[in-house]
Amino acid sequence: MPFLENTRFLSAYLGDQAEKVAQLRCLLAEKFPAMQPKTGGIFHTGLADVDAAEGGLRRAALTELCAASGAGALFIHAMLRAVCQERCFAALVDAARSFEPDCPASLARLLVVFCADAMQAVKATDLLLRDGNLSLIMLDLQAVPPRQLQRIPANTWHRLQRFAEQTTAAVVVLTPQPIVEAAQVRITAGEGWTLAAQRRWQRDLIAMARWHVFARRCVGHHPPALENERECATA
Repeated sequence: MPFLENTRFLSAYLGDQAEKVAQLRCLLAEKFPAMQPKTGGIFHTGLADVDAAEGGLRRAALTELCAASGAGALFIHAMLRAVCQERCFAALVDAARSFEPDCPASLARLLVVFCADAMQAVKATDLLLRDGNLSLIMLDLQAVPPRQLQRIPANTWHRLQRFAEQTTAAVVVLTPQPIVEAAQVRITAGEGWTLAAQRRWQRDLIAMARWHVFARRCVGHHPPALENERECATA
């Protein structure tokens, strides 16, 4: 009898999860109708340092943005501007419900998924990577408690990287400290995030922001610049 009860519970659980997945797929199809994927290997960001380093964000690749939450929020808003300029579609997976949109025009091209914790956010990103209409997918883990980040298995990032390679999307994971070892590129914020900077207009902050871009040769291999990369990430 306990076995039968467990079987019924598992069947009900899987049925509930399948229904949620089906609902999200319907939402994707409704918000992002089928379109021809944009060719090319680069998503132009409009951020001088990032575009100067590699032309923009690599498509079909995993990029980690490691910075303070203020810099991360600025990066997200800069990407929303780029999405509007490129006239493409994007998704933001928010693991801590911290996203506050300030550009109504970008919402027409953005799917926002609010999650309860880091693991749920990773699963949502996994599903979004299977959609072919998104040019940019951002997974925001910056406001997540460190304990939740530590519970994410290391092989999770390698799996997301493999899925990313099968798409034309640029995939960015925003973290408070380096944790995505499978990232092909790591970006850190430069100095200048002071209280005085908070009194500037957002467009001015985006224009003056400085970013350090570290291209990682391959998964599991650390280039000679790794020590400088870690110093910038933890500064």
